[in-house]
Amino acid sequence: MLVVPNRVDLPTMLELERALGGKGRVAWMLEHSLMPGKAIMDHLMQIQPTGFTCSLNQQGRDYVLSKIRQYIESGRHVVLLPGRPLQAPASLTDIPAHLLTLFDGSPLHAIPVYVGMYNNYFDAAITTREPYDRLHLTFCTPLRAGHQLGARIQAAWMNAQTAQLAQHPMLEHPCLPQLLVEALLRNPQGRLLDGVDDSTLHYRDILSAAVMTTGVLEKHTGNTRMGIILPPGKLGTIANLACLLAGITAVNINYTATPEQFAHMVQQAGLTRFITDTRFTNMQRQFSWPPSRDLIYLDQELAEKGAWKLKAWNTLSKLRTPQQLMQHASIATPEAEAEAAIVFTGGTEDKPMGVPVTHRMLLAAAISLRSRLQLSPGHDILLSVLPAYAPAGLISGFLLPLLGGFDMVTYPTPTAGKRLCTLVKQHAVALTANTPAGIRAMLKAAREPHTFAQLHYCLSAGAKLPASLAEAAQQRFGLQLLECYSAAEVLPFAAAAMPAPQADPDIPQPSLPTARKGGIGAPLPGVAVRITGLYTPEPSPTPSSPGLVWLKGPAVTRRYLGVSNEDTPRMHGDWFCTGDVGYMSPDGMLTILGRKVRFTQMGDQMIPHLQLEELLYQIFNVTPDENERKLAVVSVPSRTGGEELVMLSTLHKEVAPADYLTVRYGVTNMHLPASWAPRHIIPVKYIPTLPNGKLDYQTCFLGACRMLKIKPA
Repeated sequence: MLVVPNRVDLPTMLELERALGGKGRVAWMLEHSLMPGKAIMDHLMQIQPTGFTCSLNQQGRDYVLSKIRQYIESGRHVVLLPGRPLQAPASLTDIPAHLLTLFDGSPLHAIPVYVGMYNNYFDAAITTREPYDRLHLTFCTPLRAGHQLGARIQAAWMNAQTAQLAQHPMLEHPCLPQLLVEALLRNPQGRLLDGVDDSTLHYRDILSAAVMTTGVLEKHTGNTRMGIILPPGKLGTIANLACLLAGITAVNINYTATPEQFAHMVQQAGLTRFITDTRFTNMQRQFSWPPSRDLIYLDQELAEKGAWKLKAWNTLSKLRTPQQLMQHASIATPEAEAEAAIVFTGGTEDKPMGVPVTHRMLLAAAISLRSRLQLSPGHDILLSVLPAYAPAGLISGFLLPLLGGFDMVTYPTPTAGKRLCTLVKQHAVALTANTPAGIRAMLKAAREPHTFAQLHYCLSAGAKLPASLAEAAQQRFGLQLLECYSAAEVLPFAAAAMPAPQADPDIPQPSLPTARKGGIGAPLPGVAVRITGLYTPEPSPTPSSPGLVWLKGPAVTRRYLGVSNEDTPRMHGDWFCTGDVGYMSPDGMLTILGRKVRFTQMGDQMIPHLQLEELLYQIFNVTPDENERKLAVVSVPSRTGGEELVMLSTLHKEVAPADYLTVRYGVTNMHLPASWAPRHIIPVKYIPTLPNGKLDYQTCFLGACRMLKIKPA
């Protein structure tokens, strides 16, 4: 059969030869556009094995396939030897898409082999280069010849990668509190720079303050869960670390939530006490705060302990090993599958749902993100502005800097553009994660073209990255915005675009894409993606066609709080249905088109509401306002069966027949079917939105049904 490993170095090559029956059973295939490295070539020259070189561009597909069949018919396995292209760290494969699609529709059967290279430490836990501590080969189930063989090989690699990551050396018997204590004591001079008051707190001080806080938590609550109502900053970091060290589940609360949403979250998580800060309660007066008797003011508690106790713990941490310190401080050593945190969904389509997060999930998420980033501890600085109630904030703004030994700057307001620009430039920030709204505020406030010169990773999460914003950042500042696909059910991202690797002009080397215009990048290590039909969990025969996006991996949730898998159609075995519509390109890049509810299916075509809204803005010659929606498209049941499109509009006080003609001709003039034109235009005073700025689709849908006197389906 044809054997397709995702990557090969010399130890892998020797292991493959042994596993396949020895030298006499293997024929090696080399393609000129992607030749292996020097070590493999030197080895091949010494042993003079059976095999062949070919050039797909010069000799053509038929010639290459015939050579493969010739060796297979002679009783040998043909093993593709990929080279070492330029690409993002910890990428899924070294093989470019054009080589994988070579096998589509051919009569060849294939055995995908996933080659994993792992280290026992955090900084390069998943690697694609020597040296490494562990080499793990997975021979996947053989695939039959036929349609989309390249995509099926890629899917097999992703599935094997998720299984291997779950068996990573750091995840075999993980104790996250111990790893955090060891990391903080290994880097005691690491700094948390508070962007509000410009104060500095070293990581040894943070550890000591967190150990002191564990006693406060045990004193004030007998509950296994603790609410945290704090923004990014010193106290938010100490509170989350203290919960982990005490074995208490950290439940970070969205302090922009409505009173109803807050009450629902408290009831769902069974919370009775909350950690906060005196200054923050005064600033956030619009929040529906619990009674004072239920609040633990961390600033007051630490002040009562006194500076002398902090110094005492600092001294003790210098004299004890991490294990001795943990024993002395009674730091918890929970099981890997014990609950560590709860995050809540955004409530886009329903009330927020609690997502239990285990210690293993947190560590797997941190490993996955860290392996994809080229950052240097002790040199690169991270900016934390997303709150810890968002998975991106919890991982990139809390776990990543503490475990990785990076200095971090914190600021509580992600849309304070002027201040964030000052912090980015002043501290030469290398990475930050923010929402598109926050990034837009930064770009507006920036006055100097070199403000973001050191910002190598500007991750955009929480909402779709507008193409206009990405173009403006590139044109004005040379800043590449990296779109991430985030959800509460997957930590911290399912996929993320990455900067293009820097090529050596003196050494010609092929490169693989790390991002795609209009789409997101490749899935993070340990995340498998499956595209299905809209109404079935079975894989789509054509992953490059739009369908429902399902995810699987060690950092992907398997349940909701208080809800079993059997009670939610979003869980199917280990797979989680995101409710988003998207597709995978042949080169492994993921594109998200929108929520399933924001599509209307008419016959064989799927009409995306977001794209239609953009067209309607153009048709009515109106500029979208990022602070106030002027129109929205929803889909309601048709009285004749099926669905029909409705436009809610603040642009109209009354609707005339001419408005329907304007829409119809506007749609057809853009070379789109007339079925894209909404059947109804309903004047409204405002368009409801959620606290996170997204469309409140459920309210819009129910309102449209009520005004049209249609029974909601």
